[in-house]
Amino acid sequence: MSDEDRRRWNERYRDGAYQFREHPSAVLLDWKDSLMGSTALDLACGRGRNTIHLATLGFDVDAIDVSDIAIQQASKRATRMGLRVHWIAHDLEQGIPLRGPYDLILMIRYVDNALLSKAVKLLAPQGKILVEEHVVSDEEVIGPTNPRFRVLPGSVQQTLCGLEIEREFEGMIQEPDGTQAALVRVLAKRV
Repeated sequence: MSDEDRRRWNERYRDGAYQFREHPSAVLLDWKDSLMGSTALDLACGRGRNTIHLATLGFDVDAIDVSDIAIQQASKRATRMGLRVHWIAHDLEQGIPLRGPYDLILMIRYVDNALLSKAVKLLAPQGKILVEEHVVSDEEVIGPTNPRFRVLPGSVQQTLCGLEIEREFEGMIQEPDGTQAALVRVLAKRV
C-alpha cells in the first residue's frame, strides 16, 4: 500500500468511517463455538471491532492496520473498556512484523492472497485462521466495486489447501443494515 493509500484510509477514519460499526463481524458470532485458544492476530483490523471482541473473550490479541488513525481510535475504545491489546500501525503489503505463533488469525474483508499464505505460517499447531472476503458476483451487492478487492469463488479455499477446512460458506448474506453481500467465509485449522 502506498503512502497515498495510508493517507486515504486515515482521512476516511478521521471523517468518521465505520464509527457506528462497533459490533463484531457476524461470522465471529456465528462460529464462536469453533474459536479456541489464547493468542490471536487480527490483520487489517480497522477500528478494532473484531479485535476488541476477541479481547473480551480472553484472547491476547495483536492487531495490525495501515491506518494509524484507526489504530488510535481502536486503542482508545479498548482502554475505555479496560482491555489490553497490542495495536500496530503497519502496512501489511510490507509483510507481517510479528512471528507468532497464534491460536487464531483473522483476515476479515481484506484481500491479499500472498499475505494470507504468509499468515498461515504464523499458526500454532492446531491453530485456526478465519477468513471472510467479498466474492465476485453478478448480483447487486454491497462492498467494493473494484474487482481487485473481491475474490473469485473457491480461491480462499485454494489458498488454504494445506489446512483442514472446518467450516465454509460461499454465497449471499444479509448484512445487519439489510443490504446483501456476496461473501466467502472459511475457518481452517493447521494439523
